[in-house]
Amino acid sequence: MMEIRRYESPLLRSNMYLLVEEGHALVIDPFEDTTPGQELIIDQMLVTHEHYDHISGVNAWKQHYGAPLMCSKRCNAHLQTPQKNLARYFDVFCQLQSWIELEIFPQADAAYTCAADETFEDRHCMAWMGHTVELMEIPGHSLGSIGIMVDGKHFFSGDSMMRDYPIELRFPGGNAKLWQSTGQPRLAELPAGLHIWPGHFEDFILQTL
Repeated sequence: MMEIRRYESPLLRSNMYLLVEEGHALVIDPFEDTTPGQELIIDQMLVTHEHYDHISGVNAWKQHYGAPLMCSKRCNAHLQTPQKNLARYFDVFCQLQSWIELEIFPQADAAYTCAADETFEDRHCMAWMGHTVELMEIPGHSLGSIGIMVDGKHFFSGDSMMRDYPIELRFPGGNAKLWQSTGQPRLAELPAGLHIWPGHFEDFILQTL
């Protein structure tokens, strides 16, 4: 049975997830600490969007485990520029965000970039260790934002859905028009009872949108 392990990053308490099945793992939104992958075969990394606090470990996990990265085509374009992945402006990003109170701002590599090994547009479905993993673009919070559905039961929402916090559209790359036309309608189709694993804070069961 698949196990979902959650780890909290020191960067705005962002969540990194490991999906583990029979000694294999998928990593979602990796941060720099690679020790959770010890004694596991890391098959692939996925990122929910291009913001620095959700991608800061991509290069480290590639180096330690050789795991390829998949994300949306839009996301990949922004991963490769510190200005667009917000590494360059992470201190300002921390000041603008409204869901976490910070006394000390976390340190960032202002020149950080990374790149995907595979990309997709719109939707993509893949099989992993007997599970179905569906990726869908949900632009709004960022142009490259995606949702990750596993077996129709678990949904990894990044920063596009968090319990008790509205979606943030004012960061660089945020797009209210795409959110209204694409991102929000796709999330509205999600069924009640779905297990949501957000980019920050604890998981929850979807009631209604």
